[in-house]
Amino acid sequence: MNWPRLVQIPLREIECRDRLVSAVTPYILEFSEVATLAQDLLDTCRRFIDPTLTALGSRIRESNSDTYPLLRDGVEAGRFHVVYDIDETRLAIELPGEGATKFYRLLREQRIIRPDLAQIQQLMSGDFSETLAAILWQVGAIKVSLGDLRPLFKVDGNRNRSPIYIDVKGLSNYPEVSDFVISAAALLVHNIDFDLVCGIEAGSISIAALLAQKLARPMFFIRRELRHPEASMFEGIRPHQLFRRKVLLVDDTLVHGWTKTRAIKEVRNHGARVDACFVVFDRQQGGETDLEHMGVHLYSLTNRTAALSPKVPREISLLTDREYAELVEYFQDPGSWHERRGLKFHRFAPQDFDASA
Repeated sequence: MNWPRLVQIPLREIECRDRLVSAVTPYILEFSEVATLAQDLLDTCRRFIDPTLTALGSRIRESNSDTYPLLRDGVEAGRFHVVYDIDETRLAIELPGEGATKFYRLLREQRIIRPDLAQIQQLMSGDFSETLAAILWQVGAIKVSLGDLRPLFKVDGNRNRSPIYIDVKGLSNYPEVSDFVISAAALLVHNIDFDLVCGIEAGSISIAALLAQKLARPMFFIRRELRHPEASMFEGIRPHQLFRRKVLLVDDTLVHGWTKTRAIKEVRNHGARVDACFVVFDRQQGGETDLEHMGVHLYSLTNRTAALSPKVPREISLLTDREYAELVEYFQDPGSWHERRGLKFHRFAPQDFDASA
């Protein structure tokens, strides 16, 4: 039998209050499964939170619950509680200091995601960009790491680091959200004069295809690099078919405009016109200015200002205070943020590096 590990358990109602983290799994766990889960929880705590923990204490059983003490050299340093309900199992972990917050951040990644626009409307009253940002938070498309529990994210061609990553490629897992985003995008760009939709390999191909279908326009994509000398940079169209056509460039996110700049140059070199670029999320780190220098107007549905707006409540973003402060610090000055962390910061110009998103 495969005994469950902590990372395998889907969770909902994940909360952190003071030193207590609680969650619910919609599965009935057996006593033997919980015993194995308790050991795995201890191992997880030792790995990520408190390496001084040494053992599990003896199980304390009540009528419908179990408690496992977490020991440090025989002294209790935390507790793992399990309550067996009729159709679900409730979990709670007591840890001192920052331990509870860290454990909350670990469990948060295992939440059961159910898009809920009604909850967003109930909890906030922001504009459209803030509402869409809240949806992205809700479905886990905006990811945050401080580098302690998970590695920092890589940007700028894997040469710099970031505490935030926008992954709208995963929207296809939530068809109703994907349809909402594509419908909003179609409404945003439908008055633009263009003949073709162009995606960029590989993250934006599905977005470009769905948007093109919604708008009843032909679609192709451009490769990030030419893998074979005899191959074309374009897939889905013959290069000569671009001559004097108007192209809408589509990508998932915008950090800098360098990848878009390369794509625009390639498309224009084949006689096409590119005046507009659409992205779902603009990180507002200079990309819009880079596009303006190319004579291209940016259209975006949401951005990091909306994502970090106080109108997006923590019940939706699930951010901790420390994470929010870290994101604000990073966006204020990425170079100084790298320096304070002892990381080297690479400064690029478009001509130095045209393959970063």
